[in-house]
Formats: sequence, structure tokens, C-alpha cells
Amino acid sequence: MNYVFNFNAVWANWHYLVSGIGITVLVTLSALGIGLIIGIIVGVLRLSKRPYLSRIAWLYIEVLRNTPALVQLIWVYYCLPILTGLELQTTISCIIALSLQSGAYIGEIVRGGIAGIDRGQSEAARTLGLSSWQTMTRIILPQALRRMLAPLVNQAVTLLKYSSLVSILGVADLTYNAQVLATTTFRPLEIFTFLALEYLAICSALSYLASRLEKRLAVAD
Repeated sequence: MNYVFNFNAVWANWHYLVSGIGITVLVTLSALGIGLIIGIIVGVLRLSKRPYLSRIAWLYIEVLRNTPALVQLIWVYYCLPILTGLELQTTISCIIALSLQSGAYIGEIVRGGIAGIDRGQSEAARTLGLSSWQTMTRIILPQALRRMLAPLVNQAVTLLKYSSLVSILGVADLTYNAQVLATTTFRPLEIFTFLALEYLAICSALSYLASRLEKRLAVAD
């Protein structure tokens, strides 16, 4: 094979290739924020003493974790408007789909984090007269969140990579712009190599910031 790499197409269009960062970050952070809220609720319900609540949370986690993200993305985009009658923007549909999937994974992270806290903490809180809600929000969750930091960062990185799927629906993120440029310049190898470096840089920066935060929390302890 006598293929010769030529990155001129990348250098000449680098501004277009990086212009999708805003959409990529928007989708990722929005889905992560909403997914965190969903995950905390689902994780707490998984540990509920009421069987029906625990089973509903378990079913949610199993369905969302064991079906492909791309299928969920397409289903929300095409089926949700049919079922609800609401016409959603493509970006909003993508955020909803990724939030629901992220919430399932974060729910398991939250469940594991809470389960790892010594039960004596809850008993001591009840002795002091705190309600179950106060015990969870003031005693258990703050401690569990520190333990969950590393897996939450892993989930954020995974979500960032999954966000590239939104290009399938025409959302102009990093991957979509790379696909468009690859079809017009006929230099897919060079362009997707640059795309990989973009994701590598963003994910590495996220991991670095998380490690710094983790060290600060360790010092605070």
C-alpha cells in the first residue's frame, strides 16, 4: 500500500474541525448534569426498603445499561415526539437520550458509594434525631460523593466519547464536522487522526482536573 499521509487538508481547515467543540462540550456537560440528578435519585431508590421502588430503579438501570446508546439516541429522536406529540430540537433529543443512559450508570455508582458507607453513620444520625432525608443529604451523600469521584470521572469521559454519536442525527459536533470535511477533501485518515487527538486532549484535561480535585479532597480529609 503506497498511501502517503498529507495533513494539508487538516491545517487548512483546522478552524472548522475545532468549531464543533462547543456543541460537544454542551451536550456532554448537559447530559452529565442531568444524568447526575437522575443517577442520585435512581441510586437512592435502588437501596429503598420499599420493594416496588427498588425494582423500578433496578429495571431502569438494566434497560438503559443493556441497550446500545445509538439505539436509545434514535429511539428518543424519532419515537418520543410520536408518543408525546412534542417536537424537540435534535440537540435536545440527544441530550435527553444521553442523560437517561448516563443516569443509569451513575445510579449504580451512587448505589455502590452509599452502600460503602458504614451503617453506623445512619444509626448515629437517627440517634441525634435526624430524619431519613436529613441523614441521606447531610451525612451519607457528602461522604459517598468523595468515594464516587473516580468512577464519576470515568463516566464523564465515557459520556464525552458517546457524544460523538449525535453526529448520526446531524448535530454539528466535532465528529460531524470531521465527517463533512472527510467527504469533501477525501482525506479521512488525516482528518480522523486529528479528531482522535482532539478527543484525547479533552479527555486528558478532564482526567487531570479530576485527579487534582481528588488530591485536594484527600488533603482536606
